[in-house]
Amino acid sequence: MKHVLRVVNALAAVVIVMALVVLLRATFTPAGEVPTIGGYGILRTLTGSMEPAIPVHSLVVVQQTDPAELQVGDIITFEATEGALDDALNTHRIVQIDEGSAGPVFHTKGDANAVEDAQTVSADHVIGRVVFVSAGLGVIVSLLTNPLLFFPLIVVPLAVLLVLEIRKMVKSAREVAQAEEQAALAEAVEIIKRQREKQAEQEAGEQPADAAVGGGDGLPASERGEADEASESDSLEEQ
Repeated sequence: MKHVLRVVNALAAVVIVMALVVLLRATFTPAGEVPTIGGYGILRTLTGSMEPAIPVHSLVVVQQTDPAELQVGDIITFEATEGALDDALNTHRIVQIDEGSAGPVFHTKGDANAVEDAQTVSADHVIGRVVFVSAGLGVIVSLLTNPLLFFPLIVVPLAVLLVLEIRKMVKSAREVAQAEEQAALAEAVEIIKRQREKQAEQEAGEQPADAAVGGGDGLPASERGEADEASESDSLEEQ
């Protein structure tokens, strides 16, 4: 269970970091430009002009590509230059490529549309080539961008996760402090034990020396014996 929670926490952290990166990139991207990270941009289609290849509200990943490398059949995102769509982003398929004086010129068409786009696309208006499409992720993004769902589905879970992580960090800090305190106490007890053992050894080493001490005259046993013999000799001479 702990391993599962760790994996969930790791995935949540990755998602949070990625979301923050995307949010910061989108925030600091100048108006009229597509926010990109590492040469890739993430967009969401608002119409069904490319169905069934790209359903409406799908999430698409666009890779910045050299216009000279584009081919007929590629789906590209570009800045539209016609009528009400002027400067808006559009995602259609290339159906024909002409060579112009300033580079290739692309004829585009939506798969669900009956006719080609009225205006051709010059190379400098191409944002990039579509390399990934996901209708499911697009639905999720659409739901999460709804303020009524954003807070209960994103803010609240993140807040709960943050609180749990803080509690976990506090608990870990307490456990580390207790472990250090117990280690210090055990070390102090060991030092006292060693000191007592050393003191006992010293006292045990002093006892034989005390036992070798003679009577009340303070002389060693050998010298006291010689003194006794000398006293006996003096007594015999006097007799």
